[in-house]
Amino acid sequence: MTRRKTHKQALTRVASAFNSMLKPTLIACVIAGGACALSSIASAQNAPAQDPFPAQTLPPGHPAVQQPSPQSLAAEGVRTSANIARGAADICHIDRVKIDRFKVMTRKSFPAAPDFDGEWNLGYTEAQATVDRFAAMKTNNPTEYAKETGEACPALTQGIDEVTK
Repeated sequence: MTRRKTHKQALTRVASAFNSMLKPTLIACVIAGGACALSSIASAQNAPAQDPFPAQTLPPGHPAVQQPSPQSLAAEGVRTSANIARGAADICHIDRVKIDRFKVMTRKSFPAAPDFDGEWNLGYTEAQATVDRFAAMKTNNPTEYAKETGEACPALTQGIDEVTK
């Protein structure tokens, strides 16, 4: 199995765990062209108005159905990875060295990303609302905080370990 395929499979598992931990903040983990993309509710709320004829209502292959470019899929993969890294570091307290290795592997796995560092920084910044929500939960509802982090953090740790082997 290639390193890239292994990273994408592990990233999918990590993103799934992260998505379950952050269900109020992150709304989807969509596998498209091998890149996992988590979209934040805030991003969705700031997006332009919905197309009155969304792509899923058109038949496959219809000329109006525009497929994402490899570059845009790679950029989404980088932002997703950065979101995961931020949660892993700030919520699950995963070692900074592992996070740095995760970033290196992400760079190798998404070579088509046109601006890796810019996308990484954006994804890392987008996770701030989640970090803030968990900080508040830790103070206001420690039982729920323990439950959510207890479910997701071991999966995040395992997934990052798999990616960075």
